[in-house]
Amino acid sequence: MPVCNICPYPIYTDEARKVKMQGTVTLRVLVGTDGRASEIRVIRGVGYGLEERAVQTVRGWKFTPARDAARRPVTVWVTIEAVFRLF
Repeated sequence: MPVCNICPYPIYTDEARKVKMQGTVTLRVLVGTDGRASEIRVIRGVGYGLEERAVQTVRGWKFTPARDAARRPVTVWVTIEAVFRLF
């Protein structure tokens, strides 16, 4: 499985903060051999623009790519959950 090296948390939208929306956005992400997210699909969202923020943030993440048995980098799909919580 790929390992995320640079993975900042997504930032709330003003609209979601205003209505105190909390929840989890589930994404299906294709991590390439270069360690970047090339395709991102929203599996489950919570609204208020949080899906877009999660996609935008994960697009900038940098991964150590997954490797096969011969230690060559391979492209794989992973599921990522972006949790939005107000404290």
